[in-house]
Amino acid sequence: MAENPDIKTQLLSELSRANVDYTIAALGNDPSYFRELMNFIVNEADPLPMRASWVAEGISEKYPEMIQPYIGMLIRNLRRFTHPGTCRNVLKILSRTEIRDTYHGILLDICFDWLPKEERTVAEKVFCMQIIANHLKFYPELTNEFFELIDDQIPKNSPGFASRARLIRKELKLN
Repeated sequence: MAENPDIKTQLLSELSRANVDYTIAALGNDPSYFRELMNFIVNEADPLPMRASWVAEGISEKYPEMIQPYIGMLIRNLRRFTHPGTCRNVLKILSRTEIRDTYHGILLDICFDWLPKEERTVAEKVFCMQIIANHLKFYPELTNEFFELIDDQIPKNSPGFASRARLIRKELKLN
């Protein structure tokens, strides 16, 4: 990418892991580029939000502080995203990020709503599971409902879903 990258052109040029990795490296931890990615995620038409969210997920893994100013915006817009890849990438970010308690209610509501939905991908459901598990320390009263829902969903989903459910039980020491 040039010194002043045209992020939109780069994102739309090729859908590949190599392009995502290149874009992550080129943008680094520059706040203005990251703000542009966030703008694409919430304001542009598909496929740009999915591609921007894939890059944002990679950047936020390397530089977790970059995502903090945008957590509320992502949560507030989560139900609006139409591409499963955008939802998956945003949920992945949220699954490994400390969330201010202001957003716990809406985020947990979305995750409990999406977990049993047939139209949701296994990856989306897995990240929803992880987000709920991360919040059980704040809301232990949700533990039974959570595991009843997971137990109901295991036979309806892939082995990957069941595997993550087992890992979460182990994490929470609920074998």
